Amino acid sequence: MLTTDYHKIPLEAFEEVPPELKTEAFFRAHELVSAYVGLRAREVVESLPPGTAVAPGREHPWDWLLRRARACAVSTAGSAELRGAILAEEAALEPALDLIDAAAEGYPAFLKGERDGGSVIFDPRRPHLWERYFSNANPLYAAGNLLAAHAAGIAFEGRGDGGPLRVLEVGAGLGSAAEALLETLGDRIGEYLLTDISPGFLRQARDRLEGRAAGGARLAFRLLDLNRAPASWAAGPGAWDLVHAVNVLHAVRDLGAALRGLRERLAPGGALVLGECVRPRRGEPVHPEMVFLLLDELREAVLDPETRPEPGFLDAASWRASLERAGFSRVRFVPPFERAVAAYPAHCLAAIIARS
Repeated sequence: MLTTDYHKIPLEAFEEVPPELKTEAFFRAHELVSAYVGLRAREVVESLPPGTAVAPGREHPWDWLLRRARACAVSTAGSAELRGAILAEEAALEPALDLIDAAAEGYPAFLKGERDGGSVIFDPRRPHLWERYFSNANPLYAAGNLLAAHAAGIAFEGRGDGGPLRVLEVGAGLGSAAEALLETLGDRIGEYLLTDISPGFLRQARDRLEGRAAGGARLAFRLLDLNRAPASWAAGPGAWDLVHAVNVLHAVRDLGAALRGLRERLAPGGALVLGECVRPRRGEPVHPEMVFLLLDELREAVLDPETRPEPGFLDAASWRASLERAGFSRVRFVPPFERAVAAYPAHCLAAIIARS
């Protein structure tokens, strides 16, 4: 189905990442899902009559779908055939395909202004869609959690007798990133505050994590909206050794303001660790955007030619510029991003460490 010769990928470019993230199965899972997104984008485009008017404010997702549709080289009869082939090879990718299908089914009405994006991907008729997607049983999503937890370990290598780590997680969702972080650093964590914008997600995270913390970590759960002024956040400034954020900061409207607020939350010597999908090259679409461009926050992001030139996910240069403008220093990608892309041009996953 796909033609990448995985044995020719120079894996030394990925020497900093956990072994699970430099296998043929890992690379192939991302390519399979990317191919599925391309085919579903093509089907959405072909389902709309020529001359269909796109509602104001929804031009960017339409342009994104057109670009992915034109680039799609899949020659199967349809998405059902490709879906079956993917699941026959890797059944654990089903939650990712289900979410893509939900987006594809809702896009025609969304593009015509008949339906808002939130109702498409947070459809109450599909209550378990996100629970299954935001899970470490989903290899596509678990990879970001694992890499970010690994990078947090790197960030605090060689830390002397600084005492237990105080951790603030923003956008904790259903708690799968916390599961990975506790497994990696649990015996070093003292205080761990998990925050999210969604009361429902936070409640499920509490149910999943309470009583399961490794070592002596003390867990607390609070609501926090990164789109509101940092003064309103339920997390004190200067109080945290690690601010952890997996697959969340690309979704805030004003990234610069959120990053400045997070830097203010760090204690001296602290670190922000991000897990993000990163564009291999500026302007290049990445497959998770098919789902997440339905969110108002991504489409309405505050843009800047240097730090955030377009809605959606950021490229490596934009991340560096955003973090440095917000006052962070010693920005480091795990794996080194440009080297990883040179070795494997489809690479789009990174953890980012930035110091206060």
